Amino acid sequence: MCDEMLAGLARWLRAAGYDARLAARSQKDADIVACACREGRTVLTLDRGFAGKVAAPHVLRLDSHDLDEQSRQLRATLGIDWLRAPFTRCMMDNTPLKELGETRLDRLPVTARRLPGPFRECPTCGRAYWPGSHAKRILHRLETWASEG
Repeated sequence: MCDEMLAGLARWLRAAGYDARLAARSQKDADIVACACREGRTVLTLDRGFAGKVAAPHVLRLDSHDLDEQSRQLRATLGIDWLRAPFTRCMMDNTPLKELGETRLDRLPVTARRLPGPFRECPTCGRAYWPGSHAKRILHRLETWASEG
């Protein structure tokens, strides 16, 4: 579970296939920790005072605002595998993606329909995903993070 300061990191964790929940902006620290404990999650935060505000054995304070540094710290401390299951969750709302059926390909841009796939969609928000240049850039970054040691 990422606090509100780590919305970007939450999207990258989702891109790697992790169930990464994002705390609501108005959610109190104690409530975030309680929710994380109930759901078996680790709270990720940049807030230096977070762990001091609540009894939080499941809180990991990240040391840097830099995304590359955060990826290294998560790999080292939590064993995050950045190639766990790329592109299997919606990067915006965290929902597991479903295959986009042949009858729904008309939702994609014409150029995307010519790609080999896979084509997926989020059953919650309706976003469509395909292996275009944006996905290739995301995968390249995930591969870079996975290979750093």
